[in-house]
Amino acid sequence: MLDTSIAEMQGPGALELDPFAYQPGIASRIQGLGGTATASNPEYAFHTSYVEAAPGPAQFTVRFGGLRAKTGTLVLRVHMMSLEPGSRPRLANSERIALNRLTQWGGELSIDFEGFRDVTFALVGVVQGDTDATAEALTVTLDRPADPDARPEFGAEAKSTAYGNTPLQSAATLLSTDRPTFADPVTQVATVGQLREPIAGTWLGRLRPQGSSGVEHWRKVYTLQALRRYGMLEKGAVGLGFEPSPSGVPAALAAMHTSLTTVLPTRGGPPPNIDAVKRDLAGRAPCDKALFDANVRVRVASWRRIPDDLVNFDFLWSARANERLYSVASAITFVEESMACLRPGGLAVHVMSYDLSPSGRSVPSTDRMLLQQGDVERIALILVSRGHEVAQFKIDATDPILAPANHGVARRSMVGIIARKARLPD
Repeated sequence: MLDTSIAEMQGPGALELDPFAYQPGIASRIQGLGGTATASNPEYAFHTSYVEAAPGPAQFTVRFGGLRAKTGTLVLRVHMMSLEPGSRPRLANSERIALNRLTQWGGELSIDFEGFRDVTFALVGVVQGDTDATAEALTVTLDRPADPDARPEFGAEAKSTAYGNTPLQSAATLLSTDRPTFADPVTQVATVGQLREPIAGTWLGRLRPQGSSGVEHWRKVYTLQALRRYGMLEKGAVGLGFEPSPSGVPAALAAMHTSLTTVLPTRGGPPPNIDAVKRDLAGRAPCDKALFDANVRVRVASWRRIPDDLVNFDFLWSARANERLYSVASAITFVEESMACLRPGGLAVHVMSYDLSPSGRSVPSTDRMLLQQGDVERIALILVSRGHEVAQFKIDATDPILAPANHGVARRSMVGIIARKARLPD
């Protein structure tokens, strides 16, 4: 049976797995666990069977009973394998911890990953280095197993996007002090120098935005250039946009023969006239009317509870979700949950208002509306823990584009975040 604390943490649908089902009868590297036969891998600790997880964020939790250890390192690996014949396992995520520290934590550890339909997952444990570890029991649980009797009408397909094979820049560290550019966008803050680059002038010529240059010009150019740089602006690609008010981005994307759905947030009062919104969007950037009408759809929906049918997109973008959702905490949840809208390998580009003041003020994220550097780092770590990729954060903002003071913050700008959804096994 599940321990009460695990059941409360994992929820009523948690599934307990046999830690040794994949290799029954094999002795674990942790003495007192498993069978008696010798393992072919001397580091073997346990290996569950492969099971399906519900689409979206998922988590395996291990809990050792009576764990004792002074030496050795436990490595947890989430393996994923498609249900297609001939598929091979692929690493989805991994965590490591010194066993003596795990004993201090009560023998319990969790590892996050992203669930997909028609893909199975197993949790594998190995012990590296010399160890004196012993344990009396081991429990492994999956918090969100797939329920074949409760499939939603609109399900995310286990089919990778056909676009955007350009990898995100690999980096040894999450943060960089290098100056950000538009030519090679990553996660970065809006700066004056970026809008002076030739590529910015090219995009502004395509967009023909109204008003003086500023953070809104930057966020539109950044969004389009990020999608272009990582290979998403190809004919036939399907995109999803979350914008709080009409802009020229949808028309610019339609002009490049991409198909897209723009989602306006629900508001109090009567819903907007969709035809009127489309006419407004069509006039915000140059695009052939027939091409625009064929490729642009408009929805009004909650950004807090994204509709289940908004799935299987090749890319998505959002603008100022933190302001529309009225808190940093809600915006972080939005970023995480919106990844479920993408096909495996799909690209997300989020632009949010940013507090240039020094981070570290002890104001809870639920009470702040503007992101700080620590919030961007937190978003990146959450996404990486799910198996997604996140572009390196170039934190240099020596010549920031300042937005009008608001929310009690005098030095506010914008920050862009680029992430790619976890891919399926080859």
